[in-house]
Amino acid sequence: MIESPSKRVSRRTVLLAAAGAAPLLALGAGAANAAGLPQTAVAYQATPKDGKQCDQCNFFIAPNACKSVSGTIAPTGWCKLWVKKS
Repeated sequence: MIESPSKRVSRRTVLLAAAGAAPLLALGAGAANAAGLPQTAVAYQATPKDGKQCDQCNFFIAPNACKSVSGTIAPTGWCKLWVKKS
């Protein structure tokens, strides 16, 4: 079967897609990365924001740690990576 040029995926397209996905994959590897992201990089604050706080986040590790953010994390804190616990 011969593919039409419009259905082919170029090597360049694949490489660009992989490069674009790399930062998202790095965020997902937060548990494996003991250092985590710096608190300043994710706008961490020790107080809740809009009713959202770390102890309600999927990344929070009780009593005061995070899978994705380095340092001591307050259960009442918040950052840009906040994802509601499922």
